[in-house]
Amino acid sequence: MLFSEVLGLRKSQPQLDFVDIDLDTDTPLFIDPAAFHDCPGYFAQKCAADITSFFDAVLHAAGEGDDEMGERLLAALREPDEIHLGLSKGLPKGRGLGHLQASIIFERIKTSKALKTGLVQDLNDVLMFVRGVGPDIVSDITTNIIRRHLIKYTQDQFDLMGLEINNNIPTGLLWDPVDAKWEEDFDEIPVVKDRRILLVPKRFVKWRYDFSKAGTQYYNKFFINYIRQDQLNKNGPLVSLIPKKFGPAEKKVFKTDIEKKFPNTKGTLEEFSTNHPDIYDKFKSSFFRHNPLSINSLMGFHGDDFREIEFTNHIIDALRKLPSGAKHSADYQSMIVGIAHFMFYPELTNPVLERPLNGDRKRIDIAFDNSSTAGFFSLVRTHPFLMSSEVMIECKNYSHDIANPELDQLIGRFDPRRGRFGMLFCREVTNKGRLADRCADAYRSAQGAIIVLTDEDVIEALDAGVFDRARTIERIMSSQMRDLRK
Repeated sequence: MLFSEVLGLRKSQPQLDFVDIDLDTDTPLFIDPAAFHDCPGYFAQKCAADITSFFDAVLHAAGEGDDEMGERLLAALREPDEIHLGLSKGLPKGRGLGHLQASIIFERIKTSKALKTGLVQDLNDVLMFVRGVGPDIVSDITTNIIRRHLIKYTQDQFDLMGLEINNNIPTGLLWDPVDAKWEEDFDEIPVVKDRRILLVPKRFVKWRYDFSKAGTQYYNKFFINYIRQDQLNKNGPLVSLIPKKFGPAEKKVFKTDIEKKFPNTKGTLEEFSTNHPDIYDKFKSSFFRHNPLSINSLMGFHGDDFREIEFTNHIIDALRKLPSGAKHSADYQSMIVGIAHFMFYPELTNPVLERPLNGDRKRIDIAFDNSSTAGFFSLVRTHPFLMSSEVMIECKNYSHDIANPELDQLIGRFDPRRGRFGMLFCREVTNKGRLADRCADAYRSAQGAIIVLTDEDVIEALDAGVFDRARTIERIMSSQMRDLRK
């Protein structure tokens, strides 16, 4: 049964920032360490820093020949059954690497030619060149290293959903990047159906096949092509002469002959890469670039087809039926957060509730990590004044127009660290010219940029369909940004 169903969230995968896991088994997805290095969001940066810290510690121990330290670092890692991702059948059963397996893997890392030549620099390099390390181990290692951040992320998501955890249980081992060691603590970790749960942002997962095909892709598309051309250039022993009816014989190098002499093993690829690091770098920069999974793919892992037209029609109908006014403000905010997950994935991630410092619990603000690497959100993130590393969002379920106090409230959340860009969602605007002038005044006075999205804008974007939605959103927001600068 899906997590969203067990907790009665009334939301499905498109409206959630995290993977909607099946609590009765594992979802065949893995956390991709490269995804954190490719993403500019705060959550990703913190995870990337810890992954780098851990791997640097392992490499240092390997370089120093410190078997005791290397084995201690690796033996602390176990299969993390809290995230319900992987390949277990039935209920997940957490397993550790164990001292024997940790010792074997560390020995292989330590004696790797790729390590000695500096080719091994991250976990994906270990996946490529170290025997006994597959996608499952890389994902498990990554999960253990970032467990501290997954705990905080899970707490934030429960807060966002209005759910309480109310416990203080052992965290399991947590990586301390400062002292480069494992530690244990107590914290609030949800327990659902008698099982500990840690949620994982959907932007950072990958299908196992994408991991497991790495060596094959490298071998077929880079190694084979290089060897074939090299043999032809040198007229090497793998060159075959194919007689032609007219003219000279044609020189060919058959893949089967290359495979016989150079079988597809990690040892073969390691030897080749140490001699040709430039070719490995080209492969790595293309293959290990993380591409977030589509909503359709994520739902497909549970055997569900994503009927997007039905989904968007349902959301549009629900938005139109939701009354305006303070009584339904929480429902409106919850709906907008779900719509934002759907419309802005994977550009905006890791939503966090923020309560005002004055303790006014009736007003709750939301901040998203700006994880965009292209398009509108990337532009506001890299803009020298806006520097929007976060995107602040406020939802106003008013029956009247937005005025200066609402704009000032959002502007008050801007600062150089987080950025000076926000979005204000409201039901409608009757005097669009006056509101546009107010937003332009705030921008011209160097307070920041505010985009106002009404129900009409949201419905237009939802109704645009899968192929035109991103373009419609970009047009609506870019048009308002141009108006701010007039």
